[in-house]
Amino acid sequence: MPTRADSRKAFFAVFPSIALPIFIALVDQSVITTAMPFVAAELGEVAKITWPVTAYLIAAAVAAPVYGRLGDMYGRKLMMGVGLGISTLGSLLCHFAPSMDMLTLFRVVQGLGAGGLMALASALVGQAVGARERGRYQAYIATVAVTANALGPVIGGLLTDHFGWRSIFLLNPILVVVALVLLRRLELTNSASSRKGIDILGALILAVAFASLVLSIDALRQGGLSQIARLGAFGGLCLLSAAVLFWWERRVETPLLPRQVFQNPSIRRSNAMALCQGALILAILALLPVFLRVQLGISASQIGTALVPMVAATAVGASITGKMVNVTGWTTLFPGIGFAMLALMLGSFALIHPHLGQMGYSIWFTCTTIWLGTVMPTVQIIVLAEGEPEDFGAVTSVTQLSRSLGAAIGTAIVPVVMLLTPGFGPLPLAELLDGTRSDVSIAWPAFRNAFLLLAGIAVLGAVIAARVPLRKV
Repeated sequence: MPTRADSRKAFFAVFPSIALPIFIALVDQSVITTAMPFVAAELGEVAKITWPVTAYLIAAAVAAPVYGRLGDMYGRKLMMGVGLGISTLGSLLCHFAPSMDMLTLFRVVQGLGAGGLMALASALVGQAVGARERGRYQAYIATVAVTANALGPVIGGLLTDHFGWRSIFLLNPILVVVALVLLRRLELTNSASSRKGIDILGALILAVAFASLVLSIDALRQGGLSQIARLGAFGGLCLLSAAVLFWWERRVETPLLPRQVFQNPSIRRSNAMALCQGALILAILALLPVFLRVQLGISASQIGTALVPMVAATAVGASITGKMVNVTGWTTLFPGIGFAMLALMLGSFALIHPHLGQMGYSIWFTCTTIWLGTVMPTVQIIVLAEGEPEDFGAVTSVTQLSRSLGAAIGTAIVPVVMLLTPGFGPLPLAELLDGTRSDVSIAWPAFRNAFLLLAGIAVLGAVIAARVPLRKV
């Protein structure tokens, strides 16, 4: 059995090469959030303000299990390099996007590249260190991830204010060059699985399920009798695709989603926690720039600065949680408490409606988001403890898929709830964002509904955490 010193040496042999790909994937995810009010103002179609973010998340979610399985088969280092290359292509295309629809399409390409980077990184950690030690080292990965989420909005705001929003997509190619150099220096033992074949049909069914889900949400957002048929058609297709995927994955020889994902209750419920956490963190990151812009009228760089302590707090929560798991071995206790505190903070904000300045809002949401850090280190520890080593890539990719699915649902459904609020809609929101309307009170009922929705998701996460069987590693 490897000693703690052996595990530490193995981890830090891998970590420098995986840290930057993780950073790239998550910066690309969050760098656009502070710029979106300005992207919508230039390209129009303010009702689609969250679609470039959502498209990236959906593409990443669909790609994650494919990368995971291919990484298990052909090597995780190779597949990480492929993902970085596709991500760069998508970023360059986004730079030249002429419309909101084309930007959304090119964000799909970018997401297809980034989709496997987090899952492959977690699988490499699982390959390098033992179960109990993973708590400490998953916290390092979580810190990189949250740092990327923290810096993304700041970088996006600064670049947007000084060079225009298109400049944010030139950051990716620069970082990818450095990442490929570090990746090439990574020395790994052969971890390729003896299982061959990739479940292409499963990936296609998964893509159909995701796409129909988002189109259903879009039909719900537009409302009206004319959208009822569209909502029913896409909603039905989503449910049918999910059922077919479940049936198919239980029968195919080399499933895209390993059978233990469905059969093991600890893995199944941990992935449900990841879904809730993904919905919360990305919905909050997408909602707060709009909220701060409407309430305070501040610039993109000021919004990014306000978000820094909020997202950095998540890194602190992740680091503390990883160390606590390493010391105590307890797992689900920490995300259970974290989700409960998130529900309390978000719900009380919605009901109290405190009138705070930029500093006050930053402090409030910093005290809120620290609890988001209690979830992901614990989830990764549980799925790696319960998964088979030869399937680490596939198992961790399903966790990434769950988180991305939650993020896509969260960022898509929040504007639906806001825009369907009586007395509010796309036109008042557009006028508030571009400064042509000064009556900000009209927007509060919509924001209140959004924060209450997020509080409800946190309550669901707490209930799921209480039902995970693996409570100690």
